[in-house]
Amino acid sequence: MLKYILPFLLPFSVLLAEEAPSHLMVGPGIFDVDQHRPRLLWSIEYRWEVHCHHLRPLVAAFGSTDKNVYACGGLGYDIFMGKKWVLTPSFAAGLYYHGNGKHLGFPINFRSALELAYVFKNQGRIGAQFNHISNARMLWKNPGADTLIFFYAIPFGGKDAPKKG
Repeated sequence: MLKYILPFLLPFSVLLAEEAPSHLMVGPGIFDVDQHRPRLLWSIEYRWEVHCHHLRPLVAAFGSTDKNVYACGGLGYDIFMGKKWVLTPSFAAGLYYHGNGKHLGFPINFRSALELAYVFKNQGRIGAQFNHISNARMLWKNPGADTLIFFYAIPFGGKDAPKKG
């Protein structure tokens, strides 16, 4: 059914994505959410305005109560569902430090994420992101970790921002 709906949504989605401003996303979350020992975390992420082929460059980081730290850079793609909801898949590569927490087998890890957010009139967003971090089997040990993050995205710039000069 999605293959019949997607062709109608994508042109509308692309037009709205081109108008999306840069965002600074902040919020709390749960690291290793599906395991017996989940930990609280704080996340921060910055996404630039749409660039080449509607892709949005991003940088992100989080730290958990177990002193796990992850910092990454990658790309996201906004898929608007109407004017008020946006679904954003993203992929990023980064470095992970286990602190007193879960070992992921290797310092280089990859994050694949999917988020759903409500878009306010000021282009700010509130939503949730689910992501998976793993080393992509670069070593024999690849436990991975799933994270759930709740965020508010503060808009910066965009097409409606006043021009300087």
